[in-house]
Amino acid sequence: MRPQAITAKSHGTRDLRRRRLAGALLVTVALGIASRRVHLGVPVWDKSLGDALYAVAVYLVFGLLRPHSQPRQAGLASLAFCLAVEVVQATGLPGRYAHLAAVRWLVGTQFAWHDIVCYCVGVAAMYLVDLRALPGNPQSPRHNT
Repeated sequence: MRPQAITAKSHGTRDLRRRRLAGALLVTVALGIASRRVHLGVPVWDKSLGDALYAVAVYLVFGLLRPHSQPRQAGLASLAFCLAVEVVQATGLPGRYAHLAAVRWLVGTQFAWHDIVCYCVGVAAMYLVDLRALPGNPQSPRHNT
């Protein structure tokens, strides 16, 4: 293959990966909002799912910003970001700004160990999906699809 063909193919794979990540992000955000707005009285839906999906969304955003990153890099960076958010919550600072919707929705206001567990579950699930199902990662069986 000529270098131009290889470059065109890698750009095509990267574009496909970005489209799939963007679509997954839209579905993730919609599901996360639904889990917060529609209370079913089931703790896994009402609380845990939204926290896990927050971590999934962070992973997807990282993937959109760095489409050729390895799943391990994306997972570690996403988990580090989520843990940093939780540490900031532990300072009490976000609680002072709880009247702002952006703070409540994007950062949260209170530290909770439960959230950390949910972040780990969300990142681990997305890591496995990325590793096995998303194109564009050299480790994926679908690398060239």
